[in-house]
Amino acid sequence: MSDQERQGWQNYFDTRAAADYLGLSPKYLEKLRWLGGGPAFYRLGGIRYLQRDLDVWRETRRRTSTSDRGPVA
Repeated sequence: MSDQERQGWQNYFDTRAAADYLGLSPKYLEKLRWLGGGPAFYRLGGIRYLQRDLDVWRETRRRTSTSDRGPVA
């Protein structure tokens, strides 16, 4: 594991902290894990989110108008 990867693990969150960081409810993050479409996570003695994964997911949710549906898959 590189030093950069080790530093990334210093900035991880459990579900409650991740929800607070994103301004969402913990229940909503749980729902996204079940349905898909939420931020990437790890199962390591519980659910863990890396800060960089939360930031990447948040940026994918950015829109320029209410009619902007985002990238079409």
